[in-house]
Order: sequence, then structure tokens, then C-alpha cells
Amino acid sequence: MSGIKGPNYTWGRAWIELKTPTGQGVYCIRNKEGKILYIGKGNLRERLLSHWYKDNAGDASIWSGGPHSFSYELTDNPKERERELLRDLKPALQFAA
Repeated sequence: MSGIKGPNYTWGRAWIELKTPTGQGVYCIRNKEGKILYIGKGNLRERLLSHWYKDNAGDASIWSGGPHSFSYELTDNPKERERELLRDLKPALQFAA
């Protein structure tokens, strides 16, 4: 099983802004127990901040799961890497792109 190849950071706007690059990649959001709530792809800082500000239709579901931490991985092929992570890690939530 493969996972995100990066450290976990506390879920919070300041941590997202401080620790997340603007490059393309994949990310996951976990709850306090470490269960993966969501896996996504795109411009990492932009996407994570959009979840923080609840800009997306599915963000209420992420927030109801109790987001506690996030991690990310830069990649040249975010679509393929996301597909791999979704298959292997089976997050609690999946939304149509």
C-alpha cells in the first residue's frame, strides 16, 4: 500500500499557508484518529485553502469528519497519483471531479 510521501501537519489556515507549496500534487486530509477523510489533487495550497474556507460542495462532509491534519506530495502526474492513492487508501469521502 502506498501513502502520501510527506509529513503530517496540523489542519489550520496558518499551517496550510506556511507549509504548503503552490505546486501541483496530491494531498490528504485526516481526522484525529488518522483515518483519511479525503484525497485530492491540484495546486496544493490553493486546494487545501479552498477546503479550509469551505468553497466546495463536499467540504461540509470533510468538516463533519473532524479534519485534524493534512499531508501532501508534489508530483508531475497528480491525476495518476490521486487514482493510485484512492485505490490503495480508500478514503472516507470521494467526490466527482
